[in-house]
Amino acid sequence: MWGMGTSARSRTLPHWPARAAILAAFLGLTLLGCATSSTKPGTATDTVTPDAVMRLGDRTRESGDLANAAGLYARAAEMQPNDIKPLLALGEVLGQMHSPQQAAQAYQAALKIDPKNVMALRGLANAELEFEDPAAAVQNLQTAETIQPDWRNRNSLGVAYDMQGNHAAAQAAYRSGLALAPDNLQLTNNLGLSLALSGDFTQGLPLLEKSARDPAATPRMRQNLALAYGLSGDDKKAAEVAKIDLDAAGVQENLGYYEFLRLLQDRNSIATSLGAHQAEMAN
Repeated sequence: MWGMGTSARSRTLPHWPARAAILAAFLGLTLLGCATSSTKPGTATDTVTPDAVMRLGDRTRESGDLANAAGLYARAAEMQPNDIKPLLALGEVLGQMHSPQQAAQAYQAALKIDPKNVMALRGLANAELEFEDPAAAVQNLQTAETIQPDWRNRNSLGVAYDMQGNHAAAQAAYRSGLALAPDNLQLTNNLGLSLALSGDFTQGLPLLEKSARDPAATPRMRQNLALAYGLSGDDKKAAEVAKIDLDAAGVQENLGYYEFLRLLQDRNSIATSLGAHQAEMAN
């Protein structure tokens, strides 16, 4: 995402296996030290259970410390290698950290435990979308749909099809998702964006305006509306919407990018340039 999202995406993040080892050692010492103050010698390590580590990971994640949460989930996975839950949580938090390759590894490990786990299939597909492998994502999402139809699968399928330039298939996927989850903001926003990418601003802009006006709208939804205005050539409205979340420099940067996209003209090139970063995704 441009402007607002650029700095977040370019931030260097720690390599989770190495960090997990460090955190695992720190965690063991910390919990052991706490436990020895209230338990008999030789029983302290009994309190360091996978569930305790998972709960600490959840609290750490809720506090916004994603890197340490990832390390804790990795530790829980090491402690209980046949339990899929720590791997799913690890994949989710690595996705939040925009570390798709590492998230994919976590989901692949989860699928070795349960090959039909829909959350793992969808999580792997979303990671594949982020590192721009929509064909692999489609395959995993179609498998997930055969196991358990879900609007989240169809939303991600739409994103994959949009990335491939197949906007008609993308819009069909979003609409089929809306049949399961009417008025869902993510689906509505992605459908509107897909229509705008295909040049249908008459249908696309009202959907994007609807989702951007919703009290639960995300900054990305508002910026997607700005993008659609920019693609349509209405830089004035694009700037008005963009400045809700961006500073003046960010607005100008995005306006320049909209002009670049208009010069591409080819709709498939525009979709490829955007990748999955403008879409609203769900785990």
